[in-house]
Amino acid sequence: MSRRMRISAAVIAAILAAVAGCSGGRGPSGSPPEKTDIVVDVFPSIDTAGLYIAQMDGLFRAQGLNVTIKFAATSQSAVTGQEKGIYDISSADYVTYVYNELAGARLRIIAEASFLQPGELAMLAGTHSQIKTVAGLAGKTISVAAPNDIATLLVRSLLTQYGVSPGDVRFKAGVPLPDAGRVLHEGLADAAPVPEPFVSADEEQYGLGELADLDQGATEDFPLQGFAVTQAWAQKYPGTLRAFVTALEQGQQIADTDRSAVEKAVEKFLGIPARTAALISLPGYPLSVDTVRLQRVPDAMVQYGLLPKKDASFKISSMTG
Repeated sequence: MSRRMRISAAVIAAILAAVAGCSGGRGPSGSPPEKTDIVVDVFPSIDTAGLYIAQMDGLFRAQGLNVTIKFAATSQSAVTGQEKGIYDISSADYVTYVYNELAGARLRIIAEASFLQPGELAMLAGTHSQIKTVAGLAGKTISVAAPNDIATLLVRSLLTQYGVSPGDVRFKAGVPLPDAGRVLHEGLADAAPVPEPFVSADEEQYGLGELADLDQGATEDFPLQGFAVTQAWAQKYPGTLRAFVTALEQGQQIADTDRSAVEKAVEKFLGIPARTAALISLPGYPLSVDTVRLQRVPDAMVQYGLLPKKDASFKISSMTG
């Protein structure tokens, strides 16, 4: 189960009272949002529970924003739509953000969504494979949602830790996360990194075996997903950006300290049954952008072969200022 702490009803009431007392939908500096109707495209997961809570509890409305949440098929499609001006804000995994930034996207990370915690992301194996250990993955096929995404990075770290060269496994890309359990059950792949809420459901439905928790070794407490805008958007709508981040941070605060609020949010926005929501392990929900923590992403991408060594000097602080 998650290690999230519960917040008292009194503290929640205080947070909401403070929000209600905000003046006329103005950001912290007093400037009103330049754009009040904004669209946020997110990769649907429990990682963005803070966003769901801010929407559900009216925290964006209190800042003078009308927020529409769209769900992206992949992290890359969210960023692509953002660059085309279809969406104002995206929420995607950091590996995708780094790849796009190095390709010239000029993104700005405005908030963190989540970081890895025990039980939230597991390596599962199909019963047909007879694999019992991570070492047994050598020569096998591992399904992932997208090529070279954050799950691929975490898997490469795990394999290396257990003495398996990432080059000795086959990655089967293009398997949506909700389908990973079925793919393993049908023998179309041998193993897969599966996040919550799917890991709990897939273990129960298909009897899949858990080889390892990915929250270990070099990727313990690893940053997973964040929120970003383009640099041009940030310059054009500073008041809107301040208002959005203010409300989002309030949602993150609740997500970080009140598990029941997270359960309610993922039931509403992700359609997760209440019984499953009560059992899932949760990620950590950061309250601010930590560049030291985020720098682990490009460093690990170089270390595990997702970026060439020439990019070892890349500093993620260029995306947070």
